[in-house]
Amino acid sequence: MRTHLTVLMLALGWWTTSPAMAREPQSCDVPAVARALQKPLGIAFPQGGQSGDVIDLVCKAHPENSAWTIVALFHDLHDDAGQPVSDQKGFAVAVVDARRANVKHLHQEKVELNPGIRLTDTSLSIDTGRYELAPEVRAFGVRMDIGHSPKCADGGSSRFLTLLVPDGKGLRPVLNRQPLRVWSVAKWNLADNIDACSVDTINEADLILTLGTGTSRGWRDLNVTARIQSHGPGPRDKGQAPIRKRTVTTLHYDGEHYPGNLGPMTSKLLRP
Repeated sequence: MRTHLTVLMLALGWWTTSPAMAREPQSCDVPAVARALQKPLGIAFPQGGQSGDVIDLVCKAHPENSAWTIVALFHDLHDDAGQPVSDQKGFAVAVVDARRANVKHLHQEKVELNPGIRLTDTSLSIDTGRYELAPEVRAFGVRMDIGHSPKCADGGSSRFLTLLVPDGKGLRPVLNRQPLRVWSVAKWNLADNIDACSVDTINEADLILTLGTGTSRGWRDLNVTARIQSHGPGPRDKGQAPIRKRTVTTLHYDGEHYPGNLGPMTSKLLRP
């Protein structure tokens, strides 16, 4: 468990915005965060060398108020009898005034576990880039690197991004788990008699999001560029991997959120 950790941003090749992104790391003051969130979340925080219910915990200074901290975490869930829930985990994002043990904003949801989702103690990071989506509305992001491709899978997605804005005492996701990487097996190696799941060619798309120039319902549009590449199953030589296709789509705010999740779009583009 990362009780004192550095939040690492993903490479600019995976995610960029027109404004400069704030990347300064901040370690979690776990006792202070626990005082603020332990009761609202109903979970045990790390203490005395034990991780408690926390799987991954990251913190970062709020970009507009130095007294506040953004906190994101995955945690175990328990049923009414206190037994662990095996097929779900909790996800929480909060803005806290840790010095006063005061929760300013809180968002909670559940993550369904399946063979394509794997949570670790290095899955989360916080993105405080200048996502100024509307007048006096600045979002911040939480990234989840939790996508996993099981053996013999035809493809998958990962590097999920959620953008959140304050909404009363809560935080409202306006872009929810947008995958920034999608991959698909373009061709299996049918000549390999040893491994029935031997891959010959993989198509993958890295998605880059930027703030658009247009607006919808008073909020900035979001442009998503998909960069499609093909390569073999081994390590890539990035200097030789050809870009097969590049396409841009625009997400428009509908009054509540940006209809996103471009998995279907990129899956279509990745067809051999």
